[in-house]
Amino acid sequence: MHRAVFQRASYTTVSFMASLVAGKMNAHQPRLQTLAKLIPPLTYNMRKGDCGRVAIVGGCEEYTGAPYFVASSSLRLGTDIAYLICAKDASTAIKSYTPDIIVLPYLQHGEKDERVAAVLAKTHAVSVGSGLGKSEVLQENARQAILAAKGANIPVVLDADSLDIVCKTPDVISGYVKAVLTPNAPEFDRLCKAVGVDPMGSGLSESNATLLLARKLGGVTVVRKGATDVISNGRRVFVCDEASGLRRCGGQGDVLCGATVTFLAWGEKYVAAKTDASLSSSTATAGAASSMSQSSTDAGAAKKKHASSSSLADDIDSNDIPMLASYAACMLTRHASYLAYDEYGRATQASNILEQIDISFDNKFEELLKAVRPANL
Repeated sequence: MHRAVFQRASYTTVSFMASLVAGKMNAHQPRLQTLAKLIPPLTYNMRKGDCGRVAIVGGCEEYTGAPYFVASSSLRLGTDIAYLICAKDASTAIKSYTPDIIVLPYLQHGEKDERVAAVLAKTHAVSVGSGLGKSEVLQENARQAILAAKGANIPVVLDADSLDIVCKTPDVISGYVKAVLTPNAPEFDRLCKAVGVDPMGSGLSESNATLLLARKLGGVTVVRKGATDVISNGRRVFVCDEASGLRRCGGQGDVLCGATVTFLAWGEKYVAAKTDASLSSSTATAGAASSMSQSSTDAGAAKKKHASSSSLADDIDSNDIPMLASYAACMLTRHASYLAYDEYGRATQASNILEQIDISFDNKFEELLKAVRPANL
């Protein structure tokens, strides 16, 4: 059933059509084709993990739904494995929701737990904070998880209660450019206060305030959630004004976290593929140069391979991936919210938005993926 009061005609595609004819990136929105290049193509030769492994750190006795939404949205978008590291009191409830998530009750200790670092080391991206709660023990567990992710050079998304850690000790994440913070309006204000930024001072716009906060935090990517989502790494700003539903139910931010950690994981796979292609090309070129007897056919093949890998290297700068991942996640989550509201209206819940996240993905990327040259995973 579709709600007549929320017409699909309100769906704003004009801005995205404009971005398609602009450069690879502009000051406000990336091209959809650029985002699509991060998505690993599905082939018969893939193995488990080729589409990414993610970890979600969060979940306590009071809050078991939030980390579930993060993990489930990531799996629905196409990651292969989702580890959910939670408090023991939360593990049974979360396991009862679905057998698809690997639930690990490792947050019951106050001190550093080496099992957490071992799990994170197997992943391509990590989300910390959803459903974490205010317990000092769990907050310390989360802080250690953030440090472990940084130590392993793994992208990390910080949301909800993990942002309290940043407010207390900004140095825990400051300068780590693979980090994405996803505050709502009150959380954004608290982060600004923690680093000495007045978000309302001198008539700062939301875009400029977000840019300044990201800069103060050393170049992390900040996603200021709101009527429009403002994304900045302290150097540039994206604004996602994708049409969304009118409901502001709890759990939408967790779906966003799941989408963000997914695209960050895919970004890591993209960079690895680009590196492998470059190394393969260098080896082929060196072999061609050292072998005077190589046939012209082989030389042509090596040249073609080199040209292909060079094209890959020109596609996306690894430093842009957190911004691109954040924008893609905002766009998909907002569109999923739109689709859910179109069907359920005021009754829309986060579970309804979760049900639409894969449809949102198909609506945005299905046709583009047919035209984008696949990465060599």
